[in-house]
Amino acid sequence: MAFNFKNNSWFQLYGSDIIKATLGLIVAIFFGVLGAKGGIPAAIAPLAIGGVAVFLVIYVKFPQTGIYGIMVMGFLTSVLSRYFPFAPYGLLVDLFLVLTLLVLLFKHWKSFDWSPAKNDLTLVWLIWFTFVFLMIANPLARSMVAWFYAMRGLALYSALMVPLAFLVFNSRKDMERVFMLIVLFEVAGTIWGIKQLFIGVSHTEQRWLDAGAASTHVLFGKLRVFSYFSDAAQFGASQAHIAFVSGVFAYATKNWKMRLFWIVGALFCFYGLIISGSRGPLVIPAVGGIIFLFFSKKFKLFFTGMAFGLLLFSFLKFTTIMQSNSQVARIRTALNPTEDPSFLVRLEREKVLSRYLADKPIGGGVGSAGFWGKRFSPGTFLAEIGTDGHYTRVWMETGVIGLWLYLLMFGFIIVRISQKVWILKDDELRLKIAGLVGSFVGLATASYTNGLIIQLPTGPIVYLSLVFIYNSPIWDKEISEENEKLASLPESSSHSLQP
Repeated sequence: MAFNFKNNSWFQLYGSDIIKATLGLIVAIFFGVLGAKGGIPAAIAPLAIGGVAVFLVIYVKFPQTGIYGIMVMGFLTSVLSRYFPFAPYGLLVDLFLVLTLLVLLFKHWKSFDWSPAKNDLTLVWLIWFTFVFLMIANPLARSMVAWFYAMRGLALYSALMVPLAFLVFNSRKDMERVFMLIVLFEVAGTIWGIKQLFIGVSHTEQRWLDAGAASTHVLFGKLRVFSYFSDAAQFGASQAHIAFVSGVFAYATKNWKMRLFWIVGALFCFYGLIISGSRGPLVIPAVGGIIFLFFSKKFKLFFTGMAFGLLLFSFLKFTTIMQSNSQVARIRTALNPTEDPSFLVRLEREKVLSRYLADKPIGGGVGSAGFWGKRFSPGTFLAEIGTDGHYTRVWMETGVIGLWLYLLMFGFIIVRISQKVWILKDDELRLKIAGLVGSFVGLATASYTNGLIIQLPTGPIVYLSLVFIYNSPIWDKEISEENEKLASLPESSSHSLQP
């Protein structure tokens, strides 16, 4: 008579544990032998391969993983480069974009619906990318390698990320999840910044300051907090951007738990803006707030918000209250641009550039100015004069033709997203989308003094925001249809469906 293991009580109690222990012992011996023969790298290699395999399986099943990966790397690239400066971490953004595209192509090459990405937003970014791509033939360009590195943030990321986001993000929950992740990273950045301000910077951060960054980050003995971002300007802009969006989401959200989440995020980020000592990012909530108030279609809110903004402006412009606070004092200087030495220097630089670029309608070549210019063509005029703002850089690298094309593209986008938000009927959705519209216009304005709108992590956030704005009329229609279905049900049934 055969022995039945399944019915044996001893086996049921201990047999499975013995099997697990035996398998664990075998695995341990296997990795031990690998470690003895090839060292730690050989022992870790199978685990790494297994981890990559699991990640790829998840990636294929959920292609939006790549977009989340881009968001994460947007926040981590600078800190990884500062602490472990031996790898081009920024290229991981490119890798995620290409992998996401390949996953979609091979997973759905016969049946996938590409129609969500067929719209004018995708088209204008592709037109801009085509123009920048053709600038490879600019006879004044000094370096092909500089063109490759510079065109990625200037045109490639937007041309790829916008259509990919349309394909993998199609619900209101996607928007909520994306901004919840962003707020968590921003709050972590604020906490990191608070540590820098009150406890001090790390040895690695101090070396970065000593290498030259202190000239712009330590003013009158006070640190301009930069957190784990590339610099204080980008930290301040990112914090201002998300403080504004979080504040709008908090106002619009009806669920009290989520409202509390957005309020906490807004407060942390607003404090991060203050300790960054950055003045340019103040434009983001100022301009964005006006746009939001207008599209809210709430006239009481509009006039209340405008009155509050006027009081805040008057407090900073016409009083000296809290002038002893270095952050408040620095913010006040932004309201007197004609007396600001840096603003006057910027105006003089623009006059010099105007003369230099007068006979160069397509500029000096993509990658000829700013960071990439200094790295690949040091000593040249455009590399050494400084860019100051994003539009100045576009002008320097693509000429007056590129600048006008870029400005016309931004103008077109602003008109289109304004049309999108204006037709929304659902109150909560309209308020949130109005906040995203306002943040885009605010960032576009603030980028006059800094290259904010295409830098990491702000650039990818902007592209996703535009996609969400474009998708909002579809979501609004879905909400309307859901409300109509609820209204058509008998009263008892509709009550039972309420959460």
